[in-house]
Amino acid sequence: MKLETRQGIERKIYSRIVKDALAMGYGISVDDGDEDELALYNSTSYKEIMDAGFSTDTDTLIFVKNDKDVGWVFLVAGNCGWDFISDYIATDEIENILKGAHALADKLEDQYA
Repeated sequence: MKLETRQGIERKIYSRIVKDALAMGYGISVDDGDEDELALYNSTSYKEIMDAGFSTDTDTLIFVKNDKDVGWVFLVAGNCGWDFISDYIATDEIENILKGAHALADKLEDQYA
């Protein structure tokens, strides 16, 4: 698979997670693992969140509601693309946020595998 194709798949999945979480009323913090502090804290700006991602090969999105962290998803770039979601805390709340992204990842795997 071409590098651009894989990166495009990862961006689509990232975007879907962000759009779905924002639509459900969550803020999102981004931890790129590169520094001692978060790359972005509790943002509700799609553009800010998208811009904060992909500065390293891994990102952790932390979902915030009522100023409280409610869960996270760990994303790893550089594999097949559709397997971008590497790990997450398995709560009903986070499963609900990721439902659309999982369906998209499955569809993209069928399309590109």
